[in-house]
Parts: sequence; C-alpha cells; structure tokens
Amino acid sequence: MTIFRNEIRFHWKATLIWAISLSFFGVLAMLLYPQVSNYSTVFNAMVEHLGVFGQMFNLSSMDMFEFMNYYGLENGNFAGLGGGVFAAITAINIVAREEGRHTAEFLYPHPVNRLSVLVQKFFAMLLQVIVLNGIFMLAAMFGAGLIGQTFPQPQFNDFHLSMLLMNLQVAVLCFGISCMKKRDSIVPGLGLVLAFYFLNLFININREVATFKHLTPYYYTDIGRIGANGGPLWEAIGLGYIVPALVMIAGVIHYTRKDLAI
Repeated sequence: MTIFRNEIRFHWKATLIWAISLSFFGVLAMLLYPQVSNYSTVFNAMVEHLGVFGQMFNLSSMDMFEFMNYYGLENGNFAGLGGGVFAAITAINIVAREEGRHTAEFLYPHPVNRLSVLVQKFFAMLLQVIVLNGIFMLAAMFGAGLIGQTFPQPQFNDFHLSMLLMNLQVAVLCFGISCMKKRDSIVPGLGLVLAFYFLNLFININREVATFKHLTPYYYTDIGRIGANGGPLWEAIGLGYIVPALVMIAGVIHYTRKDLAI
C-alpha cells in the first residue's frame, strides 16, 4: 500500500483545493436562489423565446426555477464540468508521469510488479474522485440550509450518483490512456472532457444525433433527463462504461508488457 499512500499524499492538496473551489461556487449559486426565484415567471417566459439556446441546456422541458432543477442546472455545471476536468487531469498523468518524470527507474527496481503499481494508483484515483464529490455534496446541503431549503432526497441522491459515475467514467478512460502514454500532459484529458461536454450540448440542439448519447457521459447527468426518467439513466450509464473499460484493460495490458522509458 506504499504507492497508494504516496499517491494520496501527492494529490491531497490539489484535491482539497478543487473541492473547496467547486463547493464555493456551489454554495454561491444556492445563496442566489431566493433572489432569482422571485423573477421565475419572467425568466421562464424568456426561456420560451431563447430558441436554440434554450434547447442547448435542455431548459424548455422543465421549470428551471423549481429548486432541484435550479440546483441541477447551476451546480451541475460546476460539479459536472469542473469535476470532469479534475477527474481527467488526475487520471491522465497518474501512470504516465512515472516515465515522463523519469521516476520509473527508481520505482521498478524495487520488489513490486507493474500490475500492483497500477492497482494501487487506480484505487488512489478513485478515492480522490469520490472525496471531491462527497465534499461537494456536503457543501450543497450546507448551502441549501443557509437559505432554508431542503432537497428532495431521492432526486438529490440520483443526481449526485449520476455525477459521480460520470466523473468515474472520465477517470477510468483517462487512466487507460495514461497507461499508454510516455509523457505526462493534461491536454488529452482536457480535450476529452470538453469534447464530451459540447457533444451533449449538440445532442440537446439536434435530437436527430441522439444516437451519439452513449459517447458522452454528460448525457446521463442532465437533471431534466434524470427527473423524466424517475432516476439514473442506467442503460446510458452501462453502455457508456463499455469503451472506458476496454481502453483501461488495453492500457493495463500494454503497460505491463512494454519497455519502460527511463
């Protein structure tokens, strides 16, 4: 477990900074709710005339100022896009940096096999993503309490479970890619997250391309879809994990067999 502890020690400050930063904006959005909800009739009328921009964020299918919908839209962007970026940059370098920073020559002469290293790094990555999401959930409940609101617990749990699974899907995919890389760079991870995010917006605008919904995990984190489905979109979640799982398996096999650059 030495490698696991070292990974946690190496990343805990960054995890805490990301969690506090995202939580700050989440609480701020909660504090703004009483003011913006007073103008809900005006804003909902405006949404009806937004056209493609309303479709982009799936606003036309729900009352965006119902408390849970407001939370899902506002904080979904913070926890969704921000959490996805965190998962990507954490996972994309967690293996590759051993070669990129020439620490592989120190690590692998020790009596530890490569598969053990990957397993410990993988669980360290999972823990970081779970901690980030857990802190954000606690901050959201704190922010709701400050304005005297309470979340409908089943919907709140379904939404955050979907968000966590989205973050983990991104992390698993980037972990597999990290196993195949020789240099540490966050660019591929950031590119994937942004591609996923904008693909979901494209699907919202043009429903004819909904066949691509299984390519982006942001599809199943949409609060409107979760509400309409009565819970997490398990089919989309399950199919969405197929490619990341295959990439990770291929990455692990490749890493355990390749010649490491030292």
